[in-house]
Amino acid sequence: MVGKQMTNEQQSKQDKSLSRRSVEGTAILIGTRFLVRMIGFISVSITARLLTPEDFGLVGAASLVLVLFEVLNQIGLREYIIRTQKIDIDELHTLWTLRLIISTGIAAVIYLTAPWAALLLQEERLVEVLQVLCVVSVLGALRSPATEFFNRDLQYGKDLVLKSADKIVAVTVTIGCAYYFRTYWALVWGQLAGASFAIISSQVARSFRPKLTFAKAANVRSFAFWTFVVGLNSYGIRHVDEWIAKRSSDSAGFGAYHISRDLCRLFVAELIAPAGQVFFPGAAKVQADPVKLSEVVSRFAGAAFIASFAVAAGISSVSEELVYLLLGYQWEQAIQYMPYVAFATAAVVLGDLFSGLYVIADRQQVSARFRTGRLGLILIGSGVAAYFFKDLLAIAMALAAMSVLSVAIELAWLFAKSRFNVSLLGIVWRPAIAASVMFAAVDAVGLSADWSLVIVAAAKVFTGAAVYCLTLFLLWRLSGTPEGGETEFLNRIREYF
Repeated sequence: MVGKQMTNEQQSKQDKSLSRRSVEGTAILIGTRFLVRMIGFISVSITARLLTPEDFGLVGAASLVLVLFEVLNQIGLREYIIRTQKIDIDELHTLWTLRLIISTGIAAVIYLTAPWAALLLQEERLVEVLQVLCVVSVLGALRSPATEFFNRDLQYGKDLVLKSADKIVAVTVTIGCAYYFRTYWALVWGQLAGASFAIISSQVARSFRPKLTFAKAANVRSFAFWTFVVGLNSYGIRHVDEWIAKRSSDSAGFGAYHISRDLCRLFVAELIAPAGQVFFPGAAKVQADPVKLSEVVSRFAGAAFIASFAVAAGISSVSEELVYLLLGYQWEQAIQYMPYVAFATAAVVLGDLFSGLYVIADRQQVSARFRTGRLGLILIGSGVAAYFFKDLLAIAMALAAMSVLSVAIELAWLFAKSRFNVSLLGIVWRPAIAASVMFAAVDAVGLSADWSLVIVAAAKVFTGAAVYCLTLFLLWRLSGTPEGGETEFLNRIREYF
């Protein structure tokens, strides 16, 4: 009996250790990604004052093509390393070989099809930009894949240093070139510099001597295929509205729409998405115990929805101040898109947070079907909005509606129809009401037009955060303090303070 009690105590300590490491890892990852994106957006904020919306529209159009081909290069190396606790070195070499070959082919395709891409996106200057940036595909494949072991082993501090260094190099080159040359090519040269430095930094962080081999191709073929399908759908979900927006406007108009998407990716995706990187390895470690896995999913889902509603509604409330402060008054057109794009981004990120559950269950084909359906809804909604209204705001509204609807359907099925048995409605209603009250409270804040934008933004953020937390806490208490995201946050606060 004593031995059993000791075993239970040891298991409890182990669970707490894993939980603590997951929370700490989430904090570090959020800090990492937010820092990296902030470094990048410092570059955008500076170069937005040196270059024109048309310049950003041009490079934004190029990124649509490049990211598409980058997705074709996603064969699941990161996911395979995290999921497989004892990976065979030949499997690692095989994945690296596949990625290199595919990347080289992608670079060739980008170079050859650049004229057609320019014709499709109605931008002649796109040809030269794409033919230069196609090199990024090959450079990315030459990085050491062993750095993904940092995520698997929850060594997020090393990942922070590595990614920050890569981004700082890219930003430094971008700003320097923009200042001296005042041309959109500065954005291109910055990307090339960052990708080149990443090869060196990854080898310094964790040395890897690659070997060209297909020895374990049979082992990874199915995994790589479904990862590719999921990645392709994810690209469409994130960018199909931008393809339609580019076809429906000139480069300057698209530049404003594209910059609103970037702002939301910074302040919504980068504050929420890192939690998924921690959740996946943490859930993988308890995948053999269905009860514990269900508990982990329930707690994580509650916390994820609380954070997502807060961030999306918060960004919507201060979108005007954010655009003026970070980009300048010449980007006023981007403000109108922000509320819709913020909620669309939050919805898509929420769906992605739980994608690791499909990998753990080896059911990526189910994930691929849901993502195909989501892509179809967004494509139809954005296409109809562009055709009938010929307006970028209508496209942003359609994007938000279709994203929220499709993610709600998927998560309702995943939680209720799978082995996790989590009620989506029970998780959502309190954060949804709290976010609505917060939005109304911030909108009601009356401040003098003569006040500094910084003071106005700070006052709105403070008011919104206070109202959201207070409303959420009151609703939780009135509900009988059920186990969920609120409990998880309170437990962590008590644990650390």
